[in-house]
Amino acid sequence: MSHQPRKCGDSLVPLREWIEASAKEQISAQKTAGFQEKKYMDELILRTTTIAFGIAELLRHARRPSLDHPPTSHGGQCRIDNFVVRVAAASEKTSLPTRNDIKGVDMLSPPQSVNIVEPSFLQSVFFDEDQLGRYLEVELFPLSGADSRIDSCSQREKDVCCNLFGVLLYELYSYLSPLPAEGPSQITMINKRSGPSDPEESSKKKTRLTKDEDPAETTFPETASAAQEILNAHKQTHPALPVMELGIPASICLLTKNLLECGEENRPDEAYDSLDTVTRDLHLLLLDPIRFLFDRRPSLENERVELSFREHKLYGREKEVSAITDAFCRVSEGKSEAMIIDGYSGSGKSMLVDNLKARVDMAEGYVITYKFDQISKKGPLFGVISAFNDLCPLIRERSSKPDLQVLVKNLLDVFGANLSVLARLVPNIETLSPQLKLAALEKESGSQLNMRSICFTLQRFMRVVSSKSHPVLLFLDDLQWCDNSALAVVESILADVVGSGCLFFVGSYRSNEVQDSHAIFSLVANLRSSGVPITTISLEGLTQEDLSTMISDASGMFPRICKPLAEMVFQKTKGNPFFVLAFLRSLVDEDMLHFCEEKMRWVWDKEGIRSMDITGNVLYLLSSKMNGLSENIQLTLKVAACFGIKITDYVVGHLSTSSEYSAIRDGLAHAIKEGFMVGLPDEFKFVHDKVREAAYGLIPESEKSQYHYKLGMLLHSRTKGKDVGALIFYTADHINHGINSLPVECPELRVDFAKVNEMAGVKAVECTDYVAACSYLSTALSLLPTDHWQRYYDQSLRLLFLSAKSSYSCGDVEGAQDILGEILDHCVCLEDKLDSYFLLVTIRNVRGHIKDAYSLCHGVLSQFGEVIPSSLDPKQTFKMIEETSIIVNNLSDTDLLEMKEADEKLCISLKFYNLIVNVALFARPDMAAFLACKMVQLTMKHGICKYSIMGFVQYAAILSDNKMANGIWDVLSTSGDASRIGKAAMSCWKGRFQTAEQLPRLYTVYYGRVAYLSETFQMCACMLQQGFEAGMSIGDIGSALFNALLHVAYSMWSSEKLPTLLETVDYYLELMVLYKNDFARILMSLFRGTISQLIDKGEVKMNSSGETEKIANMPDIMYFHQAFRAFWIGHSERCHHFLEKIFNMRSPVRHPAFPTILFIYGINSFQVRKRQNTAKIKSIPSNVIAILKTAASHSRWNFCNKVHLLEAEVFSCEGSNEEAKESYAAAISSARFSGFIQEQGLACELAGCHYKKIGDPISARIFFGQAKQCYAEWGSKMKVESIIRQLESI
Repeated sequence: MSHQPRKCGDSLVPLREWIEASAKEQISAQKTAGFQEKKYMDELILRTTTIAFGIAELLRHARRPSLDHPPTSHGGQCRIDNFVVRVAAASEKTSLPTRNDIKGVDMLSPPQSVNIVEPSFLQSVFFDEDQLGRYLEVELFPLSGADSRIDSCSQREKDVCCNLFGVLLYELYSYLSPLPAEGPSQITMINKRSGPSDPEESSKKKTRLTKDEDPAETTFPETASAAQEILNAHKQTHPALPVMELGIPASICLLTKNLLECGEENRPDEAYDSLDTVTRDLHLLLLDPIRFLFDRRPSLENERVELSFREHKLYGREKEVSAITDAFCRVSEGKSEAMIIDGYSGSGKSMLVDNLKARVDMAEGYVITYKFDQISKKGPLFGVISAFNDLCPLIRERSSKPDLQVLVKNLLDVFGANLSVLARLVPNIETLSPQLKLAALEKESGSQLNMRSICFTLQRFMRVVSSKSHPVLLFLDDLQWCDNSALAVVESILADVVGSGCLFFVGSYRSNEVQDSHAIFSLVANLRSSGVPITTISLEGLTQEDLSTMISDASGMFPRICKPLAEMVFQKTKGNPFFVLAFLRSLVDEDMLHFCEEKMRWVWDKEGIRSMDITGNVLYLLSSKMNGLSENIQLTLKVAACFGIKITDYVVGHLSTSSEYSAIRDGLAHAIKEGFMVGLPDEFKFVHDKVREAAYGLIPESEKSQYHYKLGMLLHSRTKGKDVGALIFYTADHINHGINSLPVECPELRVDFAKVNEMAGVKAVECTDYVAACSYLSTALSLLPTDHWQRYYDQSLRLLFLSAKSSYSCGDVEGAQDILGEILDHCVCLEDKLDSYFLLVTIRNVRGHIKDAYSLCHGVLSQFGEVIPSSLDPKQTFKMIEETSIIVNNLSDTDLLEMKEADEKLCISLKFYNLIVNVALFARPDMAAFLACKMVQLTMKHGICKYSIMGFVQYAAILSDNKMANGIWDVLSTSGDASRIGKAAMSCWKGRFQTAEQLPRLYTVYYGRVAYLSETFQMCACMLQQGFEAGMSIGDIGSALFNALLHVAYSMWSSEKLPTLLETVDYYLELMVLYKNDFARILMSLFRGTISQLIDKGEVKMNSSGETEKIANMPDIMYFHQAFRAFWIGHSERCHHFLEKIFNMRSPVRHPAFPTILFIYGINSFQVRKRQNTAKIKSIPSNVIAILKTAASHSRWNFCNKVHLLEAEVFSCEGSNEEAKESYAAAISSARFSGFIQEQGLACELAGCHYKKIGDPISARIFFGQAKQCYAEWGSKMKVESIIRQLESI
């Protein structure tokens, strides 16, 4: 803080001259008319109040006597001639500076200065020209060494100081002195109309004070007691003129009056206690002069002055505002976060979030909201999904064209062929781009979504559309009325471990309306356990001080004046903000609080308010007011309340066609005028939940069910037989209220209502709100008679199957299986059972019950007349493959594209073959080849359908991994045919049948077992990940999880960084545990153990005997992991042992690890032959090289480096050092080119061993160093440590 009281160039104007100049300006302003006069007068009052604020701050900080400075009386300090106004130099050119030019006020004795400034952070803010309020601060400049303040005075001295300051203000505003006109302090008497008695003489006065003029030489008393005596005597003989009669604002009059009252013996309650309070009041006048400084007058619309509430201001929530703002700032930095707000209804939960919306807009973020409704039965899940759907138009509106193009490209890249699934959930994506609009038009309804597929799809959507640059705020209000399904979506997005979205979720609920078992508390616990930052806030009632501020703002009176009223309001409302507003409005309506035009302020009936009995409930106040309205308005409010927090214009249109509700639109207009509702585009909404509750309470409890029922029947009569969209929900909801009162002897009506609920259930399924669908369908079933299977067979079949699908989609698998069991027990023919069989097989497959799934499929196909043997020996299988190879010889994609369509019966058979062939791979691997061949033969003979594609792809997979009759060395001899048939099948699928429901299974087989023959391992890994995402998105969880297994396998072979891969594995494991798929979980656990050992020889958790039993028919998979781990650790004998087990198996090798197995088999044999130098061991490398060379002819990328490294090892063993050198270099270069960092490291390591063996330590060190670098990049600490040991041994 500077010690100079004024800046260079500032001008000083004695306060007395300032007053006289102000008087002249006032006289001049009176000669103008209308608006200009008011503008001049307002500016004059603002200037004067700014100066008064500065003087008050000077007096408040005035120093008490010290040894260095002689005492100065309060009277000497607090007089007109002791103050000088400091203004900017530029203002000297005008008759009087504007209020913005006032830079401060100086006190002459004792010397003290105050600068009046705006904070620096406001100086760059643009304000409207008509903005009158200013936030001002003061900078004080006391003499050095004087630090005590007037606050240390006695109360009597404070009263005298306040009283004298009141005298000064009286003179400052009125230009009249309330003191005796004698001595040097006499002021020229000025009347509002007459002006100065001698203006010319006034104008001759000096505009500067000289150092010889001593304002301390006065006739003011030197002590407080003397001042008190003079003031008391003067009040009796020379009472001051009431300043309100002089046109001074009532607020200034009250302030001055309360200051002058400080000198009275019987001190009134409103008298000031210190200058601290005075400065606060003056600051308030300057901050918002429209509200506090200038007098209020009735508006053109209202005949009386109304309370002016700050509708969007939060009172007493500073900590909460800070907490929610800080949380959003953290989200804007790239981390999703959650906040849960609880409190009673009306405590300001929604307003707290609304307060953040402006900041979100500034951060270029998006705000999406949904308010759950107690009345409406529209599912909470639908509400949450609709909130995300509302995000698309916001993105479209606020994004630039380039940004929108990037976003659309990202959506296309992430969802690809599965974009139609997103379009089902978020149809508004069509607003973002014509490309996405096409996807929305092509959205499928055949695939079965479930809760997890919904969550997964929205996860991926939010990864794309939310970011640091565009964070998303999701606000869900009234969580007490939501369910598990809605919060599961929120949890999945927030806990997305692989996502990069920026979502700030805020949820609010009424703390007094939830039980401990509510889903809210599970959400909080789950988010915390997942490591998602979450903050909880509890909103209590406002304090009396906060209420004083609220009432002060509404009334335009000082908070200290409102304190008595605030205390009474607090006693009645406990500080609930909404209750407070309703209570104050009721006081105005009852005339217990009214604006007194004589006093120009609000006054209240203290005793009347205290005696009011409002039962502590805001509903009482609202209901009382509603009961006084006309019958039509009450009817309108009751009807609207039956539809929840809002009623759509579409519903109003239907209701208004009836004679009873023909005046509903007029009633809505009056409800809006009364402040109970607001009109929005296409809907009418209650201003608050409590208002809706009060309106709903107008209906007697005993009549509510029938009231709803009557509305439902009206809507049903107006819409029966029509496609009314979402209106069917309202119709069903209202009718269902009266179902319990329906007589049993009205079967036709009950069946009719069952159809209504069925339509609502179907619509809910279309909206992917399966929870609501289950509710509607359950109601529909309950309305049917007990013998419904006999009397309403078709309707029963539809309802039960849709119920089973909806239950499965909600995660109620047991419930779904029970319903399917009932269907299968009552259906009269196979055709009616097929859909149920298919869903039942799908459920068992997803849960890992693959043997049960296989048996069920086998039984269905047998009923269709298909002959599937219980077992086959290898010769029979080989014969089936040979027969099929002849049929498909030279088959091309054109042949498949032009093939005739299969008939319906064959399509159904192939649909179940499609299921069983996928299940057989793990449940009955010995039957997989037969089933694939059977599908191909049926298609080639009778025609093709979309399910045929799986047969061709499976057949190609069989060709790529079957041992055939000549042992392992012929495994890849048919790779050319496998690749050709596989490509032809996929080309046909894309060109003729491309459907989202088939994608996951086709990708599992094609990219998992066929494509590696011609495509890169990396591409296969990428497509398998897409297969996983597609399966999750459409609810094909079984296929999704097997895509996940293969994605991990290919990622491991194609050199994915091991730590990153381990995180992916853990993510997949979480899903497998969640879906209780033990089979997939056990297989994924094997990969986790292998990756952990490769990283740092981490402990491998062995599977229990029970878990091992579940994959007992797949020992080759366990053997592979054992061999793979042993190879990289360096246990060559152990590795060879498990590889031999694989090759000695009778069943085919069923996984694409075979090329990797061969490669390891060949490399490992060079270490084994050091101990077992047998002919068989010696022959291994050459046989492996021959096979891999065949594979390399189809895919150099995947196999060329492997061939080079095997050849290098052969040359090294033979002593052909030059050839070995070239082959090692070729292996290293080829591996680097293909991106196989671990095989590049292996080639460098083996090259180092070779050069060490031939006595070239320098080259050995170079290659070992390169190997170390490769293994470090791969993420294998274990191999890095191994190389370090080898380097130390050189």
